[in-house]
Amino acid sequence: MKKINKKNHQSGQVLLLVVMLLATVLTISLTATLRSTSETQITKLEEENQKALAAAEAAIEKVLQSKQGGNFSTIGLSDLSGIDLSQSSVTISNQQGNTFITPLLKKDEQYTFYLNNYPDFNSPWTGNLNIYLKTETNCPALELTQIRNNNSLVRNIIDPCNQITNPNNLKLLTTTGDSLGGFNFAYKLSSNLSISDSKLLIVRVLFSPTRIGFTSSSNFPLQGSTITSTAKSTAGVVKKVQLFQSYPQIPADFFVTSF
Repeated sequence: MKKINKKNHQSGQVLLLVVMLLATVLTISLTATLRSTSETQITKLEEENQKALAAAEAAIEKVLQSKQGGNFSTIGLSDLSGIDLSQSSVTISNQQGNTFITPLLKKDEQYTFYLNNYPDFNSPWTGNLNIYLKTETNCPALELTQIRNNNSLVRNIIDPCNQITNPNNLKLLTTTGDSLGGFNFAYKLSSNLSISDSKLLIVRVLFSPTRIGFTSSSNFPLQGSTITSTAKSTAGVVKKVQLFQSYPQIPADFFVTSF
């Protein structure tokens, strides 16, 4: 029987341990390097995001200042470090069409919807107005105040849950997922609101935060302007900021009715 050299056997075991140890050290080193590289890339990407976002927001501010000076034309971004000016832009577009959706209005907050061209009020809009409601609860309610061209007022109430005792209530039909402008509305006015010889429609939210949608078969008067700012960093990160600037809103202290 052939004898095994004990010394050679021990040397082989040591070599195997050294190889395993080196593999472990190499794995740990590669993992640490990969993590460090990933963190560096994430940090760089975050910096590029912040840079592009700051440039887009700065352009919005520049447009607002320009509008105050009476300049409504398209303008470019300022010469900002790290921004690809050839791929960045700022535009101003009028907010007009036959569909308009308000922001989410808080309880007792109101929105001024223009039924005549601002600021001259020389072209009154006539048509049938569809009204949609989207609320955070099941029982929204609105007060509608039309300001006529002769400065008289016409008031109506939208109250689907009969929370208000008023002979001029306008009943609503509950709908299931009517989509308008990307929002699903739960309520729709059962009969259109006829508009003629009016300047403004003041809509006040009475009980619950509510988003309001308006539609018609014909385009509404201009409601304001939309500023769109797009900034692209030299690393290729793109940020887009959009701001809607409505025409002047009448304060909620006016035209308030106590029930």
